[in-house]
Amino acid sequence: MEGTVIELKNIHKSYGDTKAVNGISLTVKKGEVMGIIGANGAGKSTTLEIMMGLRSPDSGTVKVLGKDIKEHAQEIKKRIGIQLQQTALYDRIKVKEALELFSSYYDKKRDLQEIIDTLGLRPYLNKYVKNLSGGWQQRTSLALALVNDPDIIFLDEPTTGLDPQARLELWACINRYRQEGKTILLSTHYMDEAQKHCDRIAIIKKGKLVACDRPKSLISSLLSEAGTMEDVYLQVAVDV
Repeated sequence: MEGTVIELKNIHKSYGDTKAVNGISLTVKKGEVMGIIGANGAGKSTTLEIMMGLRSPDSGTVKVLGKDIKEHAQEIKKRIGIQLQQTALYDRIKVKEALELFSSYYDKKRDLQEIIDTLGLRPYLNKYVKNLSGGWQQRTSLALALVNDPDIIFLDEPTTGLDPQARLELWACINRYRQEGKTILLSTHYMDEAQKHCDRIAIIKKGKLVACDRPKSLISSLLSEAGTMEDVYLQVAVDV
């Protein structure tokens, strides 16, 4: 891993009297898998959306791929991929149609046939997205995030609601792109996934970054070698 591809400096974002993000500074290195975890309402989704350029911070600076996101938003959006959690935008069309539609949005694009084969979507191309199982909908969503061959892939709770086998299969797909050197940022409520797959984990609580390190380091510094990220989460991320 070399070079910084995302840099947040003292980011603030409020909604009325609620401080969703309260002074977060964070860097993400090229080629790493960074997990963002926290309780519901902690500010992790807002933080990810700021990185994606979907929301503007009230103050602070955001650089993605070395460029200020305010000044180069359109250029940056061409180089990132976002896995949509909801399929409502494209569930009334077939898998093949969705892929072709999304591919038409970009000048730079990855070969669709390669994406289809890598994610095992060929038997489902003529099926409506809304009729697919949760696991295959998530694979389709990942495929759509890859059509522009992005440098950075954002995954918002990619395995939520999936059965254990579907979660395992989707992670196998994600790790194929990780091996290409793609940078991956994801939010998840599954601590076993975060512990196994993430190079580093950022823990957000009440809008603040309260810890960020490798899973093993977080576990050993806060607990004991016998602990897990589930224990870390309960100790650091939530009020119990």
